Order: sequence, then C-alpha cells, then structure tokens
Amino acid sequence: MSRLKKLHENLSRVKVLYVEDEDDVRAETLLFLGRLFDDVSSAVNGEDGLGMFMKNSYDLVVTDLKMPKMDGHDMLSKIHALNKETVLIVMTASDSNMDVTQTQCDAYLYKPVMMMDFVEALESLEDKIIHSSRSKQ
Repeated sequence: MSRLKKLHENLSRVKVLYVEDEDDVRAETLLFLGRLFDDVSSAVNGEDGLGMFMKNSYDLVVTDLKMPKMDGHDMLSKIHALNKETVLIVMTASDSNMDVTQTQCDAYLYKPVMMMDFVEALESLEDKIIHSSRSKQ
C-alpha cells in the first residue's frame, strides 16, 4: 500500500484547519490536503484561523507563521491554551525572521515544503493525530 493511501486510510476522518495568507500556496496545499483528509477548512490569517478554531473542533492545525492581523505564533499559542490535544504543524519560510523554536508546535517544515517531507511529518505524528481525533468524539 502506498504511503499516501495508508495515511488517507488512517487519517481521513481527521478535521484539519489550514492557515496560510498566500493564495497560491494555500490553493496548492489544499489540493494535497484534500487527498489525505475528508474535512479540511482554511483561513487566510491567524485571526480568522483562531476564530474558526473556536467555533469548530479541529484535530490538526497546519499554519504559516508570518501572516497579517495575527501571526501564526500567537494563533498557535492561543489554540494550544484552548486545547492541548490538537496537533500543530508549522510551515514557514526559511528566511522568516520569526524564531520557530519559540513556537508551540509538534512539527515544523520550511517552505518551500516538499510534500514527502510533509508526509513524513504526518507519519511521525500519526498516533498523536488519531488520539486527538478520538478524544473529541
């Protein structure tokens, strides 16, 4: 069984929130996420992402850090305070002036993200993501 097929089989019911302010990056990544997860929502900045998180129960949040209105660092800190079970993945530009080591997250990837690197991050967090999903049922 292919890695993508196995991930889809195990994680398809996971609710995902993807937060990215760049339209092209968001559109491309949403296509990929849609192949793995049945329920993917997106927001264009941290403020919108936090608002969506507060209204819905997401198991996995994937976000950029450098965004308008509220950066990903602040959004993730607030999400973590609301629910410590939610799995948090950061995808940010390697030339970002933000210190990712100070960001509460389970994994971080530098843009441009190679999709197989993202797959490896999901595989390493698979049990935690499944636990997060089951704890909300």
